[in-house]
Amino acid sequence: MIHFDPRVLAPAAVAILFSGAVQSAEEEDASDTSDRYGSVSGSLLLSSNYMFRGISNSNNRPQVRGDLNWSHDVGLYAGIWASNTNFGGPGNSMELDPYIGFAGDVGETPFSYDIGFWSYNYPGSESDLDYQESYLVLTYKVNKFSAKPSFWYSDNYFGKDFLNGVSSFAYDLTLSYEFPLNITLSGVVGRQTFGSSADELDYTYYSLALSRTCSDFSFELSWHDTNGIEPFLADPELADGNVVVGLTRNF
Repeated sequence: MIHFDPRVLAPAAVAILFSGAVQSAEEEDASDTSDRYGSVSGSLLLSSNYMFRGISNSNNRPQVRGDLNWSHDVGLYAGIWASNTNFGGPGNSMELDPYIGFAGDVGETPFSYDIGFWSYNYPGSESDLDYQESYLVLTYKVNKFSAKPSFWYSDNYFGKDFLNGVSSFAYDLTLSYEFPLNITLSGVVGRQTFGSSADELDYTYYSLALSRTCSDFSFELSWHDTNGIEPFLADPELADGNVVVGLTRNF
């Protein structure tokens, strides 16, 4: 039988208790620092296609996407979003999008809001395709169900070298339900519209997705389609019934 000497165990116990207290204090300090200065998060996505409102922006090829976000408890957030592209003419192989916004709950109700500004930039393109959108996203969530209408407005869609001076307004509704085992089923239906001088380009987009989250990873299988796409806006093959698989790592 093995015997333990209390004179040995006592200092060890004190050391364990002290280290626990130090770790707790460090965690509390980290929490205080996070509360004071906000927190940083991000994600990395590997996907079989880059879909944007029903249209492939990667020419039906794989996408690698990253996002780095800073947020504060008061509701303010800002970040940078980046992806490869194959869309927008010669030299364009990258999209780099800074954004800023403010989000919060509406009192004690099941409603929340997110309002912000998103800038789309294509640094390698030989054409001027950069543009910006202001957005408003509302969310109604009860238990495992959520409904999320969103609204996006731009005063110059896709920059000076595409639809110069033409405004755009996109609106959609996302419905989702969370099942056991962290499985979520969601659907989106939306409408992309343009100013009166280009209203013949208006089209409808929709998608259906099934996703599962496990720890810091999430897997998604989705289907995207459109109705009313004009060849001037996009090759119909890039907007016709695309099935996409993606794996995201959150950190």
